[in-house]
Amino acid sequence: MTVQRVALVTGCGKPDGMGQAIARRLAAQGTAVVVTDLQATGVPNRQQEHRSAGWGGVEALVADLTAAGGTAAAVLGDVAVEADAQRMVDEAVQRFGRLDVLVNNAAAPQGPDRADVADIPVEVFDRVVAVNLRGPWLMSRAAVPVMRTQRSGRIVNISSMAGLTAAPFSGPYSASKAGVIGLTRALAMDLGPWGITVNALCPGLVGTSRAFLSSGPDVDEAALMAQRGRAIPVGRVGLPEDVAAAVAFLASPEAGYVTGQAIPIDGGGMSPFPLRHPEPLAADGQGR
Repeated sequence: MTVQRVALVTGCGKPDGMGQAIARRLAAQGTAVVVTDLQATGVPNRQQEHRSAGWGGVEALVADLTAAGGTAAAVLGDVAVEADAQRMVDEAVQRFGRLDVLVNNAAAPQGPDRADVADIPVEVFDRVVAVNLRGPWLMSRAAVPVMRTQRSGRIVNISSMAGLTAAPFSGPYSASKAGVIGLTRALAMDLGPWGITVNALCPGLVGTSRAFLSSGPDVDEAALMAQRGRAIPVGRVGLPEDVAAAVAFLASPEAGYVTGQAIPIDGGGMSPFPLRHPEPLAADGQGR
């Protein structure tokens, strides 16, 4: 009898976030998924509460995954708190008997941290680093003994292009995401002999609520994303499913020789120069 693989994915509470897309992709491939967040519907960015209206959070996600034929469970906790991180890993193992994949996706909500260095309160900096960097470290710390016993495991950390290239008015975020890349490389060195790989994904602009810091319900977010996408070589912004597909590969048995990597997922990057675009397809589907 084949033992079902088990994944724990943090930061799954938002209806449009990368966490839920990752969980859906892994579950569709037959992996039992434990989805987590600090609170059921995640912690919204400033002025983004309207996106979660009517959404049932991680329990609704579990219901969706189960209805689609998958196996899933939910648990709440703060990745930045040692006891919570250990408890979430323990609950996953107690429920499903093992842990094969850890996806550290949870991130602090954005808002007051997006300012000039002189205007960011110390407590805001501390919270961003606690969730974005301390969180993956604590979750990995709790999961590693289980994976070492199994002599196998996959840890996928969601960093950011801001961790590779930095971004203006994003000191705490850029620092924390750069730290995730450093943590990824260090863990890969420590854990490789046990058959555990550790990699980081560095998304660029992805069309989730995190792309809007002050958007209201009357803003045409789709039009704004389309406009931003024209500055990206592939001609569009990223989708949560793009990140989920990369996670699925790194979490798979086939990715056993890939470790310690920080992989950009940014559609070729934002260009400061105008990009050429093809003419629209004709009615018969042929290009012109």
